[in-house]
Amino acid sequence: MEAGLPIDVLLPIVIALMMLAVGMGLRPADFRSVAAAPLAAGIGLLGMFVVFPLLAFVLAAAFRLDPALAIGLVLLAASPSASTSTMFTYLARGDVALSVALTALSKIVPVVTVPAYVSLAALAFAGERLEVDISFAETSEAIVTTILLPTLAGMALRRYPAIAALRPHVARVSVALLVVLIAVLVWRERSALPAMFVSAGPAALALCVLGMASAFAAASLVRLPRGRRSALTIEVGMQSGGTSIAIAAGVLGAPAMAVPAAVYSLIMYVAAALFVLLERAAERAAAPDVAPTGS
Repeated sequence: MEAGLPIDVLLPIVIALMMLAVGMGLRPADFRSVAAAPLAAGIGLLGMFVVFPLLAFVLAAAFRLDPALAIGLVLLAASPSASTSTMFTYLARGDVALSVALTALSKIVPVVTVPAYVSLAALAFAGERLEVDISFAETSEAIVTTILLPTLAGMALRRYPAIAALRPHVARVSVALLVVLIAVLVWRERSALPAMFVSAGPAALALCVLGMASAFAAASLVRLPRGRRSALTIEVGMQSGGTSIAIAAGVLGAPAMAVPAAVYSLIMYVAAALFVLLERAAERAAAPDVAPTGS
């Protein structure tokens, strides 16, 4: 991927607009939902911001990714969870309240995790060979302005009914703009797409599968209810690829780092959909048969 107006300027603005819409849909009660399920929330946060990024480090090394791709994979793993994770949790008959709470927290925690993990990844995989200067302070500032402040602004605007009523329109416009921008980028890079999948696809697929499997296993180990287990599995596996692309290309000025996020975004939706189908099938199989009533 090459930088340009769509990436350098428009993509961060679109992501900020999406975070504004996300914030307009959040309430303080969404964060308090974590207190109602501390064990599940703890497993979720540990999986999202410790286990998942560590998996990215291990897989980047195991697949011998180029430095830019390795850092991009870690960046993706440290980014917020996808806002669509709540929809997939709902479809999987999961704990939607837990999903909303974790998604909300995931918009705040990356202010620290993204700069920290990306700096470590640059040191581990690139050393002095990386032309891009990755600064903890500059990356933190970009995360604050692109993610945190728009989210908090949205939550503040929610207090005004007339403005809050605009949330569906803001969300639709931002998603439409993101789709258009990604379509433009895909079209511009269409000749390089096969190489992107070859270079980053196996690592991205492994990260998605192992991340979801680790969350499922941890939730099963502590015997969490099926609904919470489903929510955790989806929350850990679904990452905000658009945010990661915006940070990589628009903030860090390293479009190559956006490749893992672009590939992962396609893979995770397929994985999440398959998980939903499996959960629904398991639910049907576990439902007791209803004996026919005779007259």
